[in-house]
Amino acid sequence: MYIDTCVAVKLYTREPDSEACQRIVSGQRLVSSELLYTELWSALLAKERNKVITPSLRQRVWQLFEEHLLDDVIELVALDGHVVREAAEVMAKVNPQVPLRTLDAIHLATYLGIEAGALFTKDKRMIEAARRLELPLAD
Repeated sequence: MYIDTCVAVKLYTREPDSEACQRIVSGQRLVSSELLYTELWSALLAKERNKVITPSLRQRVWQLFEEHLLDDVIELVALDGHVVREAAEVMAKVNPQVPLRTLDAIHLATYLGIEAGALFTKDKRMIEAARRLELPLAD
């Protein structure tokens, strides 16, 4: 199953729908773009700045994420020029109906280049773009 950053944040921190997300990914092989590495770090720092999590919790969550990478709980797919060019194509295909952001387009382009099962996102624009591209979405 391919997860984007908004789902990863819900898996690693407590948010209102974190438990539901955990149930959906339970037992699945998780894959994402290597963008996840920086995007998750940014999200954790933002949660810390906004006093949603403590510095020590941020450190524990990051350590767990790093362990999951080493243990292949989550596999990150390399970002390369092909993915970037494919992201531009994805944006063109859903334009003008979906104002897809660059990093979301890169996630979708990464997904298109691999076999990962369903795409799991909570981002409304990504969901709409995935529907227009007829991609399988996780429930």
